[in-house]
Amino acid sequence: MKKLLPFYLLLVAQQAFSQPDKFNYDDYFYYRNHQYLQTPNILLSGAQLKIASGDTAAAIELVKHAAGKNMYDTGFITGRSSLRFITKTKHWKEITAIIEKTRIRYSDPSNMEIITSDIDHFWELYDRINSKDADELFMQEYILKGSQGLRTFFEVRMNLRATNLVSTVRSKNKYYESIRPVSLALKNYKPQIVAAAKKLKALYDNAIFPPTSFVMANFNAFGTADGGGGQLIGVEFLCNPATADTSQLGSWEKTNLTDTSRILGIVLHELIHIEQNTVNDNTLLGRSINEGAADFISQLVLGYNLNKKIHDYGNIHEKELWEKFSRQMHKEDVSEWLYNGFDAKRGYPQDLGYYIGYKICEAYYQKAADKKQAVKDILEIQDFKKFLEKSGYPYSQ
Repeated sequence: MKKLLPFYLLLVAQQAFSQPDKFNYDDYFYYRNHQYLQTPNILLSGAQLKIASGDTAAAIELVKHAAGKNMYDTGFITGRSSLRFITKTKHWKEITAIIEKTRIRYSDPSNMEIITSDIDHFWELYDRINSKDADELFMQEYILKGSQGLRTFFEVRMNLRATNLVSTVRSKNKYYESIRPVSLALKNYKPQIVAAAKKLKALYDNAIFPPTSFVMANFNAFGTADGGGGQLIGVEFLCNPATADTSQLGSWEKTNLTDTSRILGIVLHELIHIEQNTVNDNTLLGRSINEGAADFISQLVLGYNLNKKIHDYGNIHEKELWEKFSRQMHKEDVSEWLYNGFDAKRGYPQDLGYYIGYKICEAYYQKAADKKQAVKDILEIQDFKKFLEKSGYPYSQ
């Protein structure tokens, strides 16, 4: 009965009122909670809802199902307090064995998947973007028939609405059309990405290499590793500056556009976030170090800095930046330092927390006698305060 039609939810809900004797709760649950996407994150969220309703058996089956969707980290399960009970059941051994099998498969960088098929599917549908049924068309033929990475991106960054994608593409059609050749050429970067992954493996033995999915989206996020779908890259941010038509874009989009020459750095940064096995810490210090670590280790691999603009500014203003950062670093408000977008009135670059985090990691690495162990330490921080102290940053203190 389940034909992966999310809008079937409306019919099921209507049936509940008009023909209560024919109402099927399982179908309602399936569509209401987006189970049709069949991503690890969605399935685990469904398991949490089953637990809340008292259906433990159904929850365990959903967790097993999620593990079988190429889940590569048990933390996706244990990080949800309502699901931790499973670790005490006979089912946990089976679940962890499934995840470990995936990790072993992902441990070889030579086998790393670079998925660009969603780009091809997007352009196959593009000429119908202005049709009346565009929302349904892109939902059915693009999202639901897309890679697990695209379906995960749809969940965690596109607000589960195909309408958002369609309306953005319609309003910025000149730009999208101008980047078509660039997007279709991304598949050619696979050898370079795999080569960079091999260098990372040489630095960090425990590295794994889940799929990298390049998806056409609507300026929600450039790159993310959320949702357990591997690395997810929003292709619409990538362009050739010489040929991109930016006349329909706002200042934020224009500021965040990136030349495809930086693609290796983008992919590697997100990959390093996947490698990180640090303690959960939502303070400005913890989050800045995690972001800075991704930039710092990327530079070790690639030989160049990913965020030259913020480093040019930071190196001139380092002392005053540290004085301000140190007063706020143990709080959880990161708005002045991370993910704060473009603001011409602000007078300084965005995301300067990346710079401070980078400098702390750099200081730790430079002090270390064993550089390979230092990389491992950076990726596995369990106490960010102690890590800062051991780094000796800033050197004047």
